[in-house]
Amino acid sequence: MAPGNGSQGRHAGNDGKGEEPSRGFRPASVPRSGSAPRRPKPGRKEGIIAACAVAAVLVVVYLAGAFTFMDRFMPRTTVMGEDVSFKTSAEVQDLLADIAKSYALDVSGQGFSLKLTSADMGTGINVQSVTDAMHADANPWAWPVEVFGSRDETDRLATSNGKLEQAVRTAVDAFNEGAVPPRNAGLDYDAGSSSFVVRAEAAGTALDADQVLAAVSAAVATLAPSATLGEDALQKPTLFADDTRLAKAADDANALLKADFNLKLADTVVARANADQIADWMRLGDDVTVGVDEDLVAAWVQDIASACNTYQARRTFTRADGKEVSVSGGVYGWIVDKDQLKKTVMDGVRSAQAGDVTIPCEQEAGAYDGLHGRDWGKRYLDIDLAEQHARFYGDDGSLAWESDIVSGTPDGEHDTPEGVYVINGKESPSKLIGQMEPETGKPEYQTEVKAWMPFVENYIGLHDADWQPAFGGSRYASGFGSHGCVNLPVEKATALYDLIATGDVVVCHW
Repeated sequence: MAPGNGSQGRHAGNDGKGEEPSRGFRPASVPRSGSAPRRPKPGRKEGIIAACAVAAVLVVVYLAGAFTFMDRFMPRTTVMGEDVSFKTSAEVQDLLADIAKSYALDVSGQGFSLKLTSADMGTGINVQSVTDAMHADANPWAWPVEVFGSRDETDRLATSNGKLEQAVRTAVDAFNEGAVPPRNAGLDYDAGSSSFVVRAEAAGTALDADQVLAAVSAAVATLAPSATLGEDALQKPTLFADDTRLAKAADDANALLKADFNLKLADTVVARANADQIADWMRLGDDVTVGVDEDLVAAWVQDIASACNTYQARRTFTRADGKEVSVSGGVYGWIVDKDQLKKTVMDGVRSAQAGDVTIPCEQEAGAYDGLHGRDWGKRYLDIDLAEQHARFYGDDGSLAWESDIVSGTPDGEHDTPEGVYVINGKESPSKLIGQMEPETGKPEYQTEVKAWMPFVENYIGLHDADWQPAFGGSRYASGFGSHGCVNLPVEKATALYDLIATGDVVVCHW
């Protein structure tokens, strides 16, 4: 084969498989047998150069894009419906400021209506904060990928100040004044069955200011033109009919309705504690337990006392002879023991009391005919200061004794006091001793009488007065009046002494 074809002849003995002959030494300048010098393929260097150039261009483009989108927004970026693609932060900030100035919100739903302007809400946008947040949502270093996406940055808006909350809450408060608040489930008393039943909850129409504010704030945060309130904006009940605690409370309440007893003063029924009355005292607590409200019982007891306490009350009655008499004052009359009566009622409710119960009193009288009626029995002594005449009626109400009298001098110091009293005691004979005179150190008077029947403590009473030449008429006001006692003829005084008893009622009136 001719030289230059890239191959050399084989030595003799080559078996045709191209095996290399035995190695020997060759001059360094002589090419190795069987190979030729290698040269680069045509165009390879140029390709490497081109690739490097393209990479450099891409790097430049990438860096240019990254630096561009550090201040400009990615394609297909919108805010408030406005396309802000490739806009700078400054341009978007100007756009947002203009939107905020003209912004208005229409709130409606659930019967509520409110129109808010930017001035009403104190609306403003921290535009620097918003654009910073928008930029944070897209990585400029990943712009080759980010440019193929789309984003609505409306939720990046931050608006308003405390003025918005004030405007909303004021409007909701005004609306709720005429709205129906929600009603919790509870217990209702059924008079027909004399029992408590569970009452279902009801939503009402009142708004929850926090929920309304949340809906409005969400709308304002995106500068939405309107906000519609749903049922979730209504105030909600907090207790529902299916709460098992209510069923137990109803059972407990009904157990307290079994009492039925009358409260009597003398022989008169003045009040009744039965299921209807007890139901008025029942209250359901915040912990959904039921019980009798003792304050309500105390108020009921006070009403009874006010109607029954005749002590010093004005009484009007018809005397046996037909005269209409009105009298007030004195020490006689009913005084209800309110604390003890409250305890009596509470104990009666808890023990399912039945029948009649006597009203406990601090002071009792002989009868009861209402607050302004006669509260003594048929037996009593009537002293008519206007007629200057006294009458004693016996057990059957018939006239048993009468006499003309001389009463106290009407000078403001020695008047015989008006009022209803009782005979405090009796003494026969007795010595009447007047007040001590500072000048002499001796009693104003000391007088022996045959019959002494005091009714105002032990210093004013009825007694014989043998020094009086006559009785009745106007002598009491003509210089013959007493120091306050009721003067009687001797025989009349002793006769009355034999008839009257300690504790008998004395009615002294004009």
